[in-house]
Amino acid sequence: MTPYISTPRLIVYELTKAPSFAADSLVEQIPNILSERVVANLPPHFHEIANTKQAHAWLELMLSESRLFVVKSREGIFIGFIFISENDAKEKHIGYLLAEAYWGKGLAYELLEAFLNHVKQAEPWLVLVGGVDKHNIASAKLLLKLGFQLRDSLDNNVDFYELHLN
Repeated sequence: MTPYISTPRLIVYELTKAPSFAADSLVEQIPNILSERVVANLPPHFHEIANTKQAHAWLELMLSESRLFVVKSREGIFIGFIFISENDAKEKHIGYLLAEAYWGKGLAYELLEAFLNHVKQAEPWLVLVGGVDKHNIASAKLLLKLGFQLRDSLDNNVDFYELHLN
């Protein structure tokens, strides 16, 4: 796989529907990545992924709904994902997560800063929108730090943040 982006500590690959040499290894790691704390503020289809069969089904669902990017540490360990919705040509929704063991190390900022810098040059998207559960204060602060702005929303549980790319 050719890296989509890399940072000093991370390598990001776009995963396509085509089989890849890393798919089996990734499927084995998905239950560890999607721990209870990681998915606490995420939609129901992220929850209760406890074995490789469920992980494979979850991966197929994610691939059918979004462009999926896998995040690996420089040591070659799968540690997270970035999801980009495919439902609108110019406005995309972004989601991201890192395994709990990688929280609090500045990796989410490093990852998203590099990703945003790359897509501003490489993709035709105009706006990225991130939905954040109102209880996920760390993620909301991260998006604000990256330049996202709070968008008006009628949703009582989720705040939406947008970033104009061009």
